[in-house]
Order: sequence, then structure tokens, then C-alpha cells
Amino acid sequence: MGRQPVYDRALDVVGYELLFRGHPTATSAERTDDLATTRVIVNTFMEFGLERLVGRRLAFVNLTRPFVVGQLPVPFLPGKAILEVLETIPTDQEVLDGARNLKEQGYSLALDDWEDEPDRRSLLPLVDVVKIDISSCDATELERRVRSLRSSHDLTLVAERIETAAEMDLCHRLGFDWFQGYFLLRPDVVTARTVAPAHLACLQLLGRLADPDIDLGEIETVVRADLGLNYRVLRAANAASSGTVRRIESIRDALVMLGMQTLRSWMLLMVLSDATEPDSEQLTSAMTRARTCELVAKSCGDVRPESAFIVGLLSSLDTVLGLRMELVVEKLPLSDELREALTRRTGPLGTVLRTVLALEDRDDDALTAALDELPVDADEVTRCYLGAMGWAMDTTESVIGPVKVEVGSL
Repeated sequence: MGRQPVYDRALDVVGYELLFRGHPTATSAERTDDLATTRVIVNTFMEFGLERLVGRRLAFVNLTRPFVVGQLPVPFLPGKAILEVLETIPTDQEVLDGARNLKEQGYSLALDDWEDEPDRRSLLPLVDVVKIDISSCDATELERRVRSLRSSHDLTLVAERIETAAEMDLCHRLGFDWFQGYFLLRPDVVTARTVAPAHLACLQLLGRLADPDIDLGEIETVVRADLGLNYRVLRAANAASSGTVRRIESIRDALVMLGMQTLRSWMLLMVLSDATEPDSEQLTSAMTRARTCELVAKSCGDVRPESAFIVGLLSSLDTVLGLRMELVVEKLPLSDELREALTRRTGPLGTVLRTVLALEDRDDDALTAALDELPVDADEVTRCYLGAMGWAMDTTESVIGPVKVEVGSL
């Protein structure tokens, strides 16, 4: 992700424009089409988290025509970002209606690269911010554009592409509110390791969501079958939480919080972003652990199997993502019980997880200690593990193809 700051007149950062970058060393967008916008949205809200990228400041997200007119969804809540209507979009009636609809939903809009074009003037009453590329005109024309906008609309004006001290001084004197450009700071590139859902799993879920009579249990079954899909659904629920204090204890909780329409929107963007597949062996191992925790919880009788499944699944994300578990948990809207189970291995869910981890590690002492706290024996846990392994292999193969399993791992 590229990220370029926007400064106010006191040179304090008020926000960041979020930009597509194809790889960690990229210095330019390389593409600015629908795919770029899609990946910016998916990466911002599902991989990095908006708070990590911009903190409490504003986020500027470029929109191409399909997002403006509603052909592609804007899946996050108003107030999360300022939506920039790109200068490459011809302003026809469909675009005007789409912008008005976004405005009525509560989104803040910006016009990018304003050049006082007659066909774009109809958008001015709908936007809050106008950005002017100062390299596109001389000082006289720039002053005329600023005066024209100030005389007719109450707008925040942003000077873009400031590359010298003289240009910064000119824009400041002309009364621009915010400033952006290489003179202030070039875009930096931020990276994060993630686990991507299998493309087929996203397509499968999107297909099922097309059925208006779909049962929540069917959706849960598809989501649970893919590690990356689990993770992104949880992150999407976090993006949709809008400050709610409700915490998530299972995939079903996340699905209920999202609602069908929002879930459809995210699935569509995830499919379009064409994320790469996770490592198949890591995926199978993660799914085996999650299923084992679920089966052990069922045998115990007093531990929620759904919560045990998600604890088992998330416990492998530190390995898959290469992050400390505390950082993984920090990104997800989990209940205190699940947080404690994942970070401290405490509570009934933590005990179930410790039992399964001890079995995986062939640590007899740890297994015995954990079983002292559960109403099951080692033979039952082993049966759960073997059953889970078969389920995980079948599930993984149905999603991403056959998986090799070393005999020694059994």
C-alpha cells in the first residue's frame, strides 16, 4: 500500500491518500483502474486495518466509475474515508446520480484534479473537498480557479503535486486549506504479511450469497472451510462495527454483525482482488487444529464448540502471518474469553487449546496436565484429532486441490 500525507496550513498531517502499489519496492501506482481501487479497499480494511494506516486522521480513497455509480460496492461505513471521484470519470447523469446517492448515505466526497471543466461543475454541490493539481496550470490560472471555487461553494481546497518551496509558498498565499506533494513528503510504502482466502472459496461463498433464501448455517460452513476467509470475515466485521462494544465469539457472530448485503459486497471485492492462495500444508494444519478443538469441546459438553473452533483456527495465524499472537488478536474484535484463550491459554477454551497443542507436540506431560482440567481422556482427544485430520484434508482439497501429507506427521 502506498500512503501519502495531506497537510494543513500549520503543516500538521490531517490525512493520508491511500494508493495502490504492486510490490513493496514500487514507487508508483503502476495501474489506476478498478483493480487498483479494489485492492486498496480490501487491503485497507481487511489486511492492514484503517487504524494502522491513518490512525485518527482522514483517509482518501480513489474511486473509479463502477464504484461511483454503484456497479461495485463501497462496503465500509460512512465516516471511514473521503471518497475521491477521479478526473478520468466523465460526468454523465449516472455518475451524478451515483455521487448524490453516496452523499445521501453519509459519505464525504472529493473531486480529484479539478480544472474547472463545465461537465464536472454539477458535482460541486455534492462534494466537500476539491483537489487541484498545481502543475496543470500557471500561477495566474491557479489563482483564478481558487477564486472561482471560493466565490461559489463552501469547500476545502487541496493543492496537489507541490514540488518546490516556491510552489508551497504560492499555494499558501492563495489560501489553500490543505497541501500534498513531493516537496512535503513522497508516498511511503507499507507492507504486511497476510493469509489470503482461496479464490474458489470466495467464489463459492459469493455464489451462495446470491440466493436470497440462503441459510446462515450454509454460509458459516463455507467460511469455516477456509482460513483466509475466516480471517477476512472477522476483519470485515471489525470494519463494520462502527464503535460498537459487542465482541465476537464465533464466525456466526461475525456474519450476524455484517449482515448479508455487506458480506456480499466484501466477497465481491475479494474475488475481484484475486488474492493469492495460502500454503496448503499450513492451511491443512490450521484446519485440523480448529476442528480438533471443536470436537474436543463437544465431548466436554460445557464449552461452546463454535468458539473452540475459532480459537483453534486463530491460534495458527501467528505462524501463517509471521506475527506475534498479541498483534493478531489486537486486529480482531474478539471477546475477552477468546483473547485470554489465545494469548494466555486460560479459561475453558484455553484449556481445550492447550490440550490440542500438547497432542500436536507429543508432549505427554503437558497433555496430562491439560486433561486434568477437562472431562475427557487422552483416547477421546486422539479420536477427535484423527477425525479432524480427515475432515481438514477433505475440506482443503475441495477448496485448493490435493494436499501432500508426510507420513511422519501422523
